Amino acid sequence: MARVDGILVQVLCHATEDEEKVMKAVENVIGSEAMERASVISQSLTGYYGDPILFIKLTIDDSKVAESVLARILSNLTEHDLHEILRERSKLGRHGGKIYLRFDKQAAYLGSFKIMDKDPIRIQVNIRGKAEKLFERLMGGKT
Repeated sequence: MARVDGILVQVLCHATEDEEKVMKAVENVIGSEAMERASVISQSLTGYYGDPILFIKLTIDDSKVAESVLARILSNLTEHDLHEILRERSKLGRHGGKIYLRFDKQAAYLGSFKIMDKDPIRIQVNIRGKAEKLFERLMGGKT
């Protein structure tokens, strides 16, 4: 049976951004339960022009929580975005793989799920089994 093994969330908080707002954007995407259960590591980095950047990494290893995060994300995407994810943003083999999602921080802070590659909230979903079957189960056959 296909399942989600875990989720890795990565986000950069630039000097011009409020860390609390960036974390709220992440919470809006993954949900408050996942936010509470995630292990969080942050690291201070220096940008190209010497500006401070905070690199934040959240790991969700609990399969049940990770699966609920994926279900939450899938239910908030358009049909076009769902197909793009399966077609373009996944590295899948016969026994599982990874799905890569990138969401706009500003839109996420406002509560919407907008796929964006520039300075995003990056999410890596680790899957065991066939992604299509997992999506079908999580979406109730709407893929």
